[in-house]
Amino acid sequence: MSTPAHGTNMHRRTLLRTAPLLALAGCTGAGGGGSGGSPRITDRAFTDSGECSDPETATVDASTTTVRIGGCITGPNGCSVARLDSATVEGETLVVAVGTARDAPPDVACTEALVQRGYAATITLDQRVPSVRVVHDAPGGRKTVADTGGGGEASAHDRT
Repeated sequence: MSTPAHGTNMHRRTLLRTAPLLALAGCTGAGGGGSGGSPRITDRAFTDSGECSDPETATVDASTTTVRIGGCITGPNGCSVARLDSATVEGETLVVAVGTARDAPPDVACTEALVQRGYAATITLDQRVPSVRVVHDAPGGRKTVADTGGGGEASAHDRT
């Protein structure tokens, strides 16, 4: 009967040795604010709003935990619509990538002219982010079109 007690003592000693390390592990992280970690996306919405006139631009309002973005992206042809490619948090920066997609069946011919498509994106996070960067994947290449850089609002034209 001494074997179970001996095994239990071994586990208890191991736990007592590692408990202080586990406690310190929570203190050494780079906290992101209110919830004790990096901001996390809790909801997102995206709408193609039709034609626009100022391509490769975006405005950002990040004054609350709900980030609102309005922009204008260039599509490669007349069947293009704006789409949300991704929304991720990198460190404490919300990075929103917008691209275009074909919105027509494969057998439908599209005009071969570039088109400008407006969009509205709403990204909700569990805490406010210090900066937001909006990137467009357009026919001319990938461009950063808005970067709050630590402020709450930004408007940019053709930044790279």
